[in-house]
Amino acid sequence: MVATRLNVREEFANTGLDCPPEIYREQPLSSVSLLLASGGDRRIWAEASTGRNRYGTLVTPAVDEISFSSTTASNISAAGFAAADHALKRLVGTASITAIHYDDWFDEVRGGVRQLLGASGTKVILAASGTDAEILALSLVAALSPRPITNIFIAPDETGNGIPLAAAGRHFSNLTALGRMVDSGELLEGLSPGRIDVRTVPIRNDAGAQRRPEAIDYDVAALVEQELRRGRDVLVHVLDTSKTGLEGVTRATARQLAAAAPGRVRIVIDACQLRCPLSQLQRDLADGFLVAVTGSKLVAGPPFAGALLIPAAMADEIAQCGEVPAGLAEYTAAQDWPKSLRARDDFKFKSEMNIGLSLRWVAALANLAPYARVDELVQARIRRHFVKAVLARARDVKGVGLHPDDDGEYLSSRGIVPLTVLNSRGDFARFEEAQSIQQALRSSAGGPVCHVGQAVRIGPRVALRIGASAVDIAGVAARMAEGVPLEDACKPIENDLDAVFSKWSGIDRHLEGS
Repeated sequence: MVATRLNVREEFANTGLDCPPEIYREQPLSSVSLLLASGGDRRIWAEASTGRNRYGTLVTPAVDEISFSSTTASNISAAGFAAADHALKRLVGTASITAIHYDDWFDEVRGGVRQLLGASGTKVILAASGTDAEILALSLVAALSPRPITNIFIAPDETGNGIPLAAAGRHFSNLTALGRMVDSGELLEGLSPGRIDVRTVPIRNDAGAQRRPEAIDYDVAALVEQELRRGRDVLVHVLDTSKTGLEGVTRATARQLAAAAPGRVRIVIDACQLRCPLSQLQRDLADGFLVAVTGSKLVAGPPFAGALLIPAAMADEIAQCGEVPAGLAEYTAAQDWPKSLRARDDFKFKSEMNIGLSLRWVAALANLAPYARVDELVQARIRRHFVKAVLARARDVKGVGLHPDDDGEYLSSRGIVPLTVLNSRGDFARFEEAQSIQQALRSSAGGPVCHVGQAVRIGPRVALRIGASAVDIAGVAARMAEGVPLEDACKPIENDLDAVFSKWSGIDRHLEGS
């Protein structure tokens, strides 16, 4: 029998919210599920036969499924679903709940993001995904800058698949989260050819080995100097956590670059995995950096819940800046923005609201609330124990390789463990073979449904990823707060890890014999 890390009542109690009786119903509201899968692109549309999206996750609670896939996407939690259900009733009104004005409802969602991240004074614009947040950040910087812009981003192979196009100010799909049909690869309306250039800096070498932080900093600083001399302004990305847990461009270098050319070099922190301490994000905002986050990675809310945090001084600039590219309206709705920033005569929204996006954030905030209350030193202890537990078990699985490059403190600091997939000969598996193992893990055959992070290429090898989520960490912390020692408080998680690796071993034996 699968160990349950938190039962439904415990999970919701940890949020500090009142628990609506609906959480205990066996049948969830179909309207909530439908809306939770709306306002995003095709990747979160549910298949009629399975109810699962392209990530294999559900928008109804699945307490019997094991999830270590917070690097990619997670099932909605019971607490998150109940919170979304209750929020929808407050929006539309019921016999027992009086509806509030939709302006106030959306304000509450954005305010919840700001409050739980400890980002007082910050303006929050919701975005359907981290890639949508990139389009948003670039468009705002374009509105602030009278010059052409060079967008420097890190590790294109370890960020979202659509980021290279979005970073160039181009449509990254033929369908936006608001249901708008666009031409993938074409420039957003309002951005002229040549206005946006893109430069990329790798975080690993061709062999997949980590590059030294100072080498990455040097490359970025050289590019910034070069582009400034060309008469271009620069947007520099600081990658807080890549798909495999790496960081790129140190904060110290980012501060130096911004200070050397105020108003000409802007910094955006890609914290979409949201795995750094929240206090670090608060320092980033105090430094005047834009910060992109999601509620769907570490936080384990439903996929497609992003946001861009804008420091107060920059928000004042944006409120008075030049024209925002008109094409941004294909991606963002009026209620995604605070009133002070959406009251513009030169930008016409094409959609008033994205209810699905806000409901996904409501669900994510139910997970974030208990996590945000956990002391950061306790969070770090739990992550370290989690990583040790994963590595200890992975060593006994024949089809898993522990690469020397994927070891060290960086794993523990982010709670992500990339596991190199091997074939039956002990060689690096092909990408398709790794994908087939991930899909077999999340099938109902051969054991419980187990979710792990999608396959990612690391030089010549491919890794599946196991990550600790905010729900995991908050659950362990709650047991520790009751006096349970860390080792015992982690037992439910370790039991689930045992189930994952047992199933993985069975899949590997099956593939070897086929």
